[in-house]
Order: sequence, then C-alpha cells, then structure tokens
Amino acid sequence: MITVKTAKVEDAWKIIVRQIMKEGAQVTDERGSVTKELLNLMVTVGEPAISKPPEKYFWTAAKLKRYQKQFLDPDSQGFAYTYGNRLREHFGFKVGRDIYRIKTDQVESVIKRLRENKTTRRATMTAFDPSIDHYQDEIPCMILVDFKIRKNRLYTTAVWRSHDIYGAWIPNFFGLRGLAGHVAERINVIMGPITIHSISAHIYKNNFEEAFKV
Repeated sequence: MITVKTAKVEDAWKIIVRQIMKEGAQVTDERGSVTKELLNLMVTVGEPAISKPPEKYFWTAAKLKRYQKQFLDPDSQGFAYTYGNRLREHFGFKVGRDIYRIKTDQVESVIKRLRENKTTRRATMTAFDPSIDHYQDEIPCMILVDFKIRKNRLYTTAVWRSHDIYGAWIPNFFGLRGLAGHVAERINVIMGPITIHSISAHIYKNNFEEAFKV
C-alpha cells in the first residue's frame, strides 16, 4: 500500500500524479485503454476545508461546484448512476406482498447514527449494488463512504474501486468534501481529515503528456 499525507489537496494530487507516472505499471483495461496504474493508493488530506483545486486545473470552479452538488442530489439526472442517487434514493426494500420500495437515504441514516452515538463505527454508506452492478458495465467507481467522530472532528474515508487520478480525482475529492461538510454541519462538529483509498489508481494514456507536465 502506498500512503500520502498532506495538509492540502493540491499538494497531494501533484505527488500522486508524479508517483503514478514514475512508478506505475502499464495496464490495458476492459475497454482497451492503456493506463499507468498503482494499486492501493491511500491519500489523507488533513485540511480539506482550506484546500483549493490545483492552479490551472482543467475543471472550472463552476463545474466543480455543480459536480459537488451531485453527491447530495438524489436525482440521477438521466445518468446510469450518480453518487447522490446511490447514496440517497437507490436502495430500499419491499413491504408486504405488493412491490413497494421504502427508499433508504443513507446520508440521513448516518447523520442519525452519529447524533445518537458519537463513537459509532456504523456510519457507513455504500454505492455498490451487487444485485445489478455485477451484470452491467456502468457501475460506481466510489463504492463506500465512512464517517467517524473523534475529538469532535469528523473523519471521512472513501474507497474507490477504480480511480482516474488525472481526470477525476480532484472533482471526486471536492464532491466528497461537500458531502463531509454537509454531515459535519448537521451534527455540529468540525470537518476533519479526508482519506481516499483508490484500489486501482491510474492515469490514461491520453493524459500522459499533461501528467508529465505536472
């Protein structure tokens, strides 16, 4: 496992881009795309609240803000999935003989747990649905988000099964930060470190040139 700890996200991103380009193994994925890959990359950003996107990053501030909202929006907006939909509306269960889904808002559920017990280890959400995701191509990359309160700080940990480090890691961090900020505000604690575990951390060949510049 490779671990990186920085205060701000912009510094972490530069470190992991360089590390993948320098040490990554060449892997061709299911779609035939050539990538450089490191397995089990874990990054902790100690001060997410004051972090900013890297200078001249290709996502605009407005686009990052829209994407951040998707982490809390239950509407899938016509996509195969969104994280907000998977976390807030996708899951549920039947009641009685009739098909009647009670939708599970996992965000509200973890907030309730954290309010009731500040040392709980059960404030965990999942985005992966084995009943359908094992049978289709478009499945969530982020599969788990977990929250812990320690010393009045909210510790956020998320796991990505597959992570495009050059193209998507920064937007995903800010989406996760928005989610963590929402939870922290609702339970009246300080937003603490954010840790992202990328099982497959990779950069696509079409981004190699830009990544080398980093």
